[in-house]
Amino acid sequence: MRYLITALLLIGFLTTGLLRAENVMMVRSYDSFAVAQDAVTKSLESHGYTVAHVQRCDGGLTGFGYETDLYRVLFFGKPDEVRQWSKKVPELIPYLPLKIALIAEDDQVLISSFNPEELGQMFTDRKLQIQFSRWKNDIESVMREVSGRASVLTARAN
Repeated sequence: MRYLITALLLIGFLTTGLLRAENVMMVRSYDSFAVAQDAVTKSLESHGYTVAHVQRCDGGLTGFGYETDLYRVLFFGKPDEVRQWSKKVPELIPYLPLKIALIAEDDQVLISSFNPEELGQMFTDRKLQIQFSRWKNDIESVMREVSGRASVLTARAN
């Protein structure tokens, strides 16, 4: 059941049918949930981002009868960047701010996000393509920092 809920949350990142579920970045943290969430927040801030909102997901799932651990989605961005791109490319608004999910699994925390470079399939602006790459690199850096791992797993579905 836990993996079904995890899969549903990951799919939730792909907010429209325009994206394929093929480039989800993820790592595991062996810290407690609270420590991992705090570490992600601090790492995002050290990369110049602001956490705009933390969405609790476990309450709604429990209301539907699922047994859940802790689930949170952190919405983050650089306010000036979000405003600039939202104004220049309104079609990007549904994808901003960026999101990272934290999902407790026993004594581990799964930290995942979609790869912003996947949005490049929908937009041709070269500067925007560079921005997607920057966001991807920053998310990978945050994940590496929080997990203490040298690399971030990118899951591809066929």
